[in-house]
Amino acid sequence: MGKRQRFDNDGNGVEESTDPINSTLNDMHPRNMYKDNPPNFNDLARLYPSFRPFVHGSDDDRPFIDFKNAEAVRELTYCLLKRDFNLTVTFPLDRLCPPIPNRLNYILWIEDLLTETQGQDAKDKQIVGIDIGVGASCIYPLLGCRTNPQWHFIGSELDEESLEVAKANVEQNGLEDRITLFLNKDPLRIFMLDPSIKTYDFCMCNPPFYASEEEVQEGLENKELEPMAACTGTASEMITKDGEYGFIQRMILESLRYKQRIQWYTSMIGLKRTIRPVTQLLKQQGITNYVVTEFCQGRTKRWGIAWSFSSTRVVKSNSLEFYRPKSHFTTELPIPVSQAKIHLHTILADLDISLPDNSSDDDVIQLSPTQNTWSRAARRLRKRQKQDETGTDQQPLPHDLVLTLECALVSSSSTSCTLQTSWLHGDDRSVFESFWNHVKKRMEQEAGIFTGSAFQK
Repeated sequence: MGKRQRFDNDGNGVEESTDPINSTLNDMHPRNMYKDNPPNFNDLARLYPSFRPFVHGSDDDRPFIDFKNAEAVRELTYCLLKRDFNLTVTFPLDRLCPPIPNRLNYILWIEDLLTETQGQDAKDKQIVGIDIGVGASCIYPLLGCRTNPQWHFIGSELDEESLEVAKANVEQNGLEDRITLFLNKDPLRIFMLDPSIKTYDFCMCNPPFYASEEEVQEGLENKELEPMAACTGTASEMITKDGEYGFIQRMILESLRYKQRIQWYTSMIGLKRTIRPVTQLLKQQGITNYVVTEFCQGRTKRWGIAWSFSSTRVVKSNSLEFYRPKSHFTTELPIPVSQAKIHLHTILADLDISLPDNSSDDDVIQLSPTQNTWSRAARRLRKRQKQDETGTDQQPLPHDLVLTLECALVSSSSTSCTLQTSWLHGDDRSVFESFWNHVKKRMEQEAGIFTGSAFQK
């Protein structure tokens, strides 16, 4: 696919993909404070004189820094963390320097996953997360705790020196009571769960990209490591057995052991070629509740993968629909919303599906049917029951269905609308899809665009 140039708020040219797979996102998270407010380097230099030596140009000449200078990038990180999050951090020049807007994107996405699947509880209760490989900066626990007062973190690290620096960063910010760090002595083990903690809300990780030094060099040559900026990092931060895919593969296979003990398993993905084999592995292991998102910061794109063994699914959180299991269907209807609503309510009533209280005027309704009344067998049974006046064939359908879905009617014009149905909760995809196919065909019949045989009620 080709690429075109756009400009960010600082006037810097940014490559923008025209790949339709990514066209739904391609931007910072909407709540990211840097989305429409990039840092002004001169303003930062006035606040923090230590940053002044790295700033070039004037207010009238678009101030800039040399992103190939590791000291300049590190100092910028220090200043942003201090100004925007009241965090004081230090870490060596030979350790990875985290780009703050990108790391914040990841935190905000996890907030979305928790809010959508836990509701108001996610904001009011204590949230416990795991950071796999905190690094010297300990950036995710620090950002997570500063932006979410109810969050606590358990963090692991393979490198002893990085762990000591991370502990110092936690202590100097007074977060020892909310962030617990420990050394992981087994590089092939991902999860080291505390037996005293029954469940965790999420885990997060930014795994090493590559399997060898040769791959690191190839990444630089292929611009996967963004050579426009300084690239620092130890071997343990850049290289892991079998590379990024191998690491996430081990995460997935280990997650099969713990399942719902962690609600959301997540990882950042640095190489786009990793996404498809990861999603294929999830499906091979019978994990159908997963989403993929995209994190953007200027020229840099990274991705995120999240999977869960819970039956509760996300619909609203930022995701790349191309990769996720289909849980959202739409159809266009050549009738106004008011007419479509009447037909939809009639169909649901015919299926003995109760509407929520006070939903008669709502264009969005959430349904939790307790039995499958739309299957062919169920419709045949109900037809026989209606024809049998003696009542000897009154066999009730089982009330053991676990399914929650949302039906929405969205006006397209005065004479047309869209019916949207989303799968919110449940384990059996075939039941959700059969509901959709049944309701879709009947709605299309009512709208005069379905030419197949009529349903027998």
